Amino acid sequence: MIDIHCHILPSIDDGPDNIDESIEMAKIAEADGIKKIVATPHQLEGLYQPKPDYILAKIEELNNLLTDRGCNVEILPGSDAHISHDLISKIESNEVFTLNRKNHILLEFPNQFVSERIKELLSSLILKRITPVISHPERNLMFQRNPNLLFEMIGIGALSQITAMSVIGEFGYDAKKSAKKFISHRMVHFVASDAHSSVGRTPEISICIKHLKKIISEDEVEEILFTNPELVILGKSVYPRQAEKIRSFFGLFG
Repeated sequence: MIDIHCHILPSIDDGPDNIDESIEMAKIAEADGIKKIVATPHQLEGLYQPKPDYILAKIEELNNLLTDRGCNVEILPGSDAHISHDLISKIESNEVFTLNRKNHILLEFPNQFVSERIKELLSSLILKRITPVISHPERNLMFQRNPNLLFEMIGIGALSQITAMSVIGEFGYDAKKSAKKFISHRMVHFVASDAHSSVGRTPEISICIKHLKKIISEDEVEEILFTNPELVILGKSVYPRQAEKIRSFFGLFG
């Protein structure tokens, strides 16, 4: 498997405090069957703004140490980009990394509202052949309250990534319920760990497989766990299944 959302780099955001914990996280990922991890430090103006050279240096250091320790996991560059007015210019100047520096960008949405400017940003990214990947919508209050907003974003051309721990209920009832609805309505294209540590929020994805198989077909599970993440790191297009709008009161809350 490939984990496209993981805060594994040390002392760079709210992830691990030191390189030893980063190594421990990689070992946990390897045991879970994860072969590649996209390091996605937060890019949030005024709080987390790691420089590109610093990120690449940390990745190189960690990859070298993992090789020395016999850990067969490769770390790739990326970011967890919070929406900002100058995001496109930052991507174009390599201040904010796309996933494996290819053509998908992991986007964290605000919790309260989606303005027309955000929709325009998605459209502008797509026009520049950069596909937005909305991170953990099932944990976002805005998408929980209005799940068809995700359907609308997918209609614009965005993809979405949910967190493995949400599927099994580790982020609470609302996140689990939303994850199930998004999965069953073909609004999910990736599952990732969004790991932050070696204890608690760990880099594990396989924990949700049996739950996924109760909701969608094995072929669809294969797509969101294996096929689509690989396409992303190769810089190839993901061709999603047709998303289904949630149409009724019972569809929203059942």
